[in-house]
Amino acid sequence: MQFYQNGQIVGCYACNQNNITSISKYHGYRTAFRTALGTLASHKNYTGTTFLQPFSAAHYENGEWDKGGNCGRTRPISSNESKMEEVNMEFYLIQVDELRKAKEKGKKRGLRFKVINSTEIMWLRPDGHPNRYGKFMKKKATVNDCVHWCLPGPIDTLNEFLLYLMNSI
Repeated sequence: MQFYQNGQIVGCYACNQNNITSISKYHGYRTAFRTALGTLASHKNYTGTTFLQPFSAAHYENGEWDKGGNCGRTRPISSNESKMEEVNMEFYLIQVDELRKAKEKGKKRGLRFKVINSTEIMWLRPDGHPNRYGKFMKKKATVNDCVHWCLPGPIDTLNEFLLYLMNSI
């Protein structure tokens, strides 16, 4: 996978080419957040508050989404039952780091950047996914959906967090 910036190749991930710099698989993800949040922090006409709801990991067990994985839990889990995978934690840390940088940059202009830090609590709520009751949009087949938050409980908590933060401005 090659990464380009301003039309020039800046590196690649897992392409094993001698004349191209090897870079992390997280490079594009970090660049996207840096660009989006940095644009808000520096845009002269932007005067609002930015809320970031960071990465929320999928809850597949017994395989990935396309390899038989499912999320049939019907209750929350305790923090000692399961740990978030390193790759998921890295996605979360990238988002929070880029938000911190934008917050520093925007502070000079009186901008506010707030995080709805729900990653850990949502990790403990695998019971909020539709699991095998998920549907493909254009097919009549079901799919084990352990990514989207559709069931009452966890998603309601996110709404409460957002409302609290909006009221605290």
